[in-house]
Amino acid sequence: MNINFAVFICVLLIVNGVTRAYAGHASSIKSHFKESSSYAQQVPWTPPEPSVGGVGVGGVDVSVGEAGTMVGGGNSMGMMGDPLLLSPSSSPSPPVLPTDPPPKCNNVSGLSAGQAKLCLLYEEHLASIRYGIQAGLAECRSQFLHRRWNCSMTTENVGAPFLGPDLQTSSREAAFVQAIKAAGVAHAMARACRDGRLNTCSCSRSGRPKDLRRDWVWGGCGDNMEYGYKFTKVFLDVKEKEKRWKKGSPEQGRNLMNLHNNEAGRRAVLKKSRVTCKCHGVSGSCSLITCWQQLPSIRELGEHLKEKYEGAIEVRATRRGRLQIRDPRFSLPTASDLVYIDDSPNYCIRNITAGSIGTHGRECNRTSHGTDGCSLLCCGRGYNTQRLVTREKCECKFHWCCYVQCKTCTRNAEVHTCK
Repeated sequence: MNINFAVFICVLLIVNGVTRAYAGHASSIKSHFKESSSYAQQVPWTPPEPSVGGVGVGGVDVSVGEAGTMVGGGNSMGMMGDPLLLSPSSSPSPPVLPTDPPPKCNNVSGLSAGQAKLCLLYEEHLASIRYGIQAGLAECRSQFLHRRWNCSMTTENVGAPFLGPDLQTSSREAAFVQAIKAAGVAHAMARACRDGRLNTCSCSRSGRPKDLRRDWVWGGCGDNMEYGYKFTKVFLDVKEKEKRWKKGSPEQGRNLMNLHNNEAGRRAVLKKSRVTCKCHGVSGSCSLITCWQQLPSIRELGEHLKEKYEGAIEVRATRRGRLQIRDPRFSLPTASDLVYIDDSPNYCIRNITAGSIGTHGRECNRTSHGTDGCSLLCCGRGYNTQRLVTREKCECKFHWCCYVQCKTCTRNAEVHTCK
C-alpha cells in the first residue's frame, strides 16, 4: 500500500512539472511574436487602402472574410469575426512546382537590363517567377475560356518567353494579363518563402492582428506576402521604369498603364489574403491554437481580377507624363483597379496586328444563351455540327478472382464549331 502511494505521488509531481514547463514555453512563444517588429516597419513600402472588415497585419491589409464568416472542415471552427481554423488534415499544402530543371540567367531571354542584373543576384528566384507566370496565364485561360478572347496570343504578341506573352494593344485584356502575371509571381514568391525554397526570406514576419484572441498564438509559418510584394514590385516594374519615352507618347502611356496594373495585381494578393488558424492537441482537443497569414488561391485572384476587368477604367497619357481618365464623369481609379488606354479589338475576326486569332473553329454550346453559346461566340456567322460516335467501356464488374469484365457502350455526341 505504501509503495503504491509513493508511486502515485511521483506521478503527480512529474505531471505538474511537465505542465508548468509547457505553460512557460507557450508564454515565451506568445511574448516572442508580440515583441517582434513587423516587416512593414523594417522595409518601407506602400500598403493597400484599408478595406471594410479587414484586419491590419503589419501594415498589410489582410481580409478575414468576404462576409466575416469563416468556414472550416473537419475539426475546424466557423465563427463570426474569427479567423479560419483548419484541422491538421485540411491544412494548406504548397503548390505543385514544375519538374523542369531550374532556369539559369544565361538561358533566360527577354529580360531588360535591370532584370538581368537582378537575375544574377537572385538566380534562385527564377523557378518561382516562372511558376508564377505560368500559373497566372493558366488562370487567365480558365477565366476567359468561353469568351471570344480566350486569353490566346498570336505569334506577334508572344513577347519575352520567360515572362510570358503580352498583348501589343493597350486594351483591357492587356491590363488583365499584366495584373494576373504580377499576382501570380507575388503569390509564388510568398509561398516559396514559406516553404524554405529561397535563402533570402522565410516565413512571414507580420505583426499580430489586433482583434486576434489573446490566448491564440500568432506566428505559425505563414506565407511571406510582404517579401513577395516587394520583390515582384522591384523585378517587374524595373522593366517599365528604365525605359525613357517622350511624355504623352503612346509608348510612355503603355509603360504607365503596365505599372498601374502590376500594382493592381500585387494588391489583389494582399486584399484576398486571410488569417488562418489551426488547432493543436491530443485526440482532437484544441488546447493550443496557432494563427498565421494565408495566401488566397490562384482561382480567387483570377475571379477578383476578372471583376476588376469588367469595371476597368479607360485612361489616356497627358503631356505631363501622367495617366488621366478620359471621361470625367467616372471616379478616379484606385491602385487596385485596372486601367486601359485603347478599345478592345474585334476578337470575332483574325487580326494578327491586334493580337486576335478570331473565333473560327471554336467549339460552342448550341443550347446556351451565355458567352459560350454559338450565337454570341460565333458572332452571328453560324456554326457547323459534327456528329461523333464513340465506343467506351461501361458497366464494369469485378469477378472473384480476379478479373474485371466490362461491356462496350456506344455514345452519340454532337460537336458544334463556329464557321
